[in-house]
Amino acid sequence: ANVFGVEVEARKNFGFLTEDLQNLSLNLNASVVKSEIEMGDNEYNSRLSFARQGEVIEKERELQGQSAYLINAGLSYMTTDKGFEAGVFYNVQGKTLQLIGFSRNSDVYAKPFNSLNVNLSKRIGKNLDGGAISFKIDNLLDSKRLSVYEAYMATDQIYQQRSPRRTFSIGYSYNF
Repeated sequence: ANVFGVEVEARKNFGFLTEDLQNLSLNLNASVVKSEIEMGDNEYNSRLSFARQGEVIEKERELQGQSAYLINAGLSYMTTDKGFEAGVFYNVQGKTLQLIGFSRNSDVYAKPFNSLNVNLSKRIGKNLDGGAISFKIDNLLDSKRLSVYEAYMATDQIYQQRSPRRTFSIGYSYNF
């Protein structure tokens, strides 16, 4: 298999605008990937024999499990002297070949899942060493995880749909 990609990361603290924003920062990370694998004879011949009229079957296909892009973004606020941290984080991964189709079965692709999460944490104790209380919200957008069969000139058909729902958690931790 061949995998080619580019990753870009940027971090910026907002203290340059005003001293009051010194503890606020933005983090961005993006990857673009091109993957390719040469199919074995069995897979290639199977795809040829079940090809639809007008469909062109190449000897190469994308790599299973490798999405074409990944984006992470986060806005965070942290005060080490007060032991407070807060953040809003976004993540999305592009369409990904989940299951390789064989014979009459089409390939299954996981569609992009947009994840928006919020984290809050406050260290407690006389010297901020008495542990930490945290609050988290995951999947704030209430996005669904969708996998579909994709075939040439056909409407996508649902293979699997999961609704992970929003989750809320409160925690306490103590470091020894």
